[in-house]
Amino acid sequence: MAKDQATKEERGTRWIWFFASVLIGLPLLALSGVVVVGPPTPEAALFSVGVLAFVIGGLVAPWRENATWGARGGFLLLLSLIAYRFFEADASTTITTATAPAMTEGRWLDRIVPERDVALGGSTLLLITGQLENPERGLLDSLRDGYARMRLAEGPVPSSTISTFMFGQTPEDHTVHRVVPSGRFNPPEAVVLFLHGFIGNVTLECWQVAQAANPVGLDVICPSTEWRARWAEPDGRAIVDLTIARLRSEGVQRIYLAGLSAGAIGASRLVSRLDVEGLVLISGASSQANPARIPTIVLTGDRDTMTPPAPARAYARRLGRDARYVEVEDAGHWMILSHHERVTDELRRWFAEQEGLGEVHDAD
Repeated sequence: MAKDQATKEERGTRWIWFFASVLIGLPLLALSGVVVVGPPTPEAALFSVGVLAFVIGGLVAPWRENATWGARGGFLLLLSLIAYRFFEADASTTITTATAPAMTEGRWLDRIVPERDVALGGSTLLLITGQLENPERGLLDSLRDGYARMRLAEGPVPSSTISTFMFGQTPEDHTVHRVVPSGRFNPPEAVVLFLHGFIGNVTLECWQVAQAANPVGLDVICPSTEWRARWAEPDGRAIVDLTIARLRSEGVQRIYLAGLSAGAIGASRLVSRLDVEGLVLISGASSQANPARIPTIVLTGDRDTMTPPAPARAYARRLGRDARYVEVEDAGHWMILSHHERVTDELRRWFAEQEGLGEVHDAD
């Protein structure tokens, strides 16, 4: 009787592994398939191996007595990698993440997602299937280079790309990344408020802007809105207003509003009603925007097919002497990565001028 009961419990356990592999493992396996085409980082490759062992072991467990060991081993490997990411992503030298507006600890999912693998895998898949409109040559190489540079400088970093799609970003609950100058402990007098573009708050883009701002002593604050980056709509406006109000309450004296792509279009539309001291538009501007008479720099690629230069050029022309217009030769929409040296140099010099520092020569 006891033996029959033990056998029944063992069969029940096998079926539990089976259903876990179907409900949890198969979706993770699909995600791993996207990541693998990147190609993946070592931790993402190990994650894929763990998922595969978990799924195969779980699916055959009801019919093979020893199969649960494969499922258990794969599951343990997954937990180990998640724990590694969770703690290491919080150990970055300059990047921190929080959940606003309360500014509590960042979302747990933001700390375990390897953004590099998701970005490269997703972009590769979109290119293969023809879903990425007007693809630019060198996009994947620019992403690989950008993530390699950030990894070398920061190690694993937090990312809100997946949590944006799973949990959303609202004025009442949204992720904020902050990139601070290394070794600076005093509260900043001036910051860059960076509005992300389509697809969501990509940490690499936030970090890349910081390579220009941090050497000048500026923090870069990167709030998140929904993945379409509709900053000029009610939720986007509310997030910007809340962020500015919080920064002013912290004693920040100068705020430079910056935006990339859809974030730049949103920034150009919002700036006339905001309490900011300067404006940075990268790869985007609205032709219907009402320019604010504040110092402005507009950067665009002359081969940008997603947000062509004409609206940005017209925006700068309407501002006259208040604007600096830079059209980067042989650069497309992703020039912030493909031409990062030029973009960083232009932004760094502009920030230094606004801060009254003259030339700043820190290398990228």
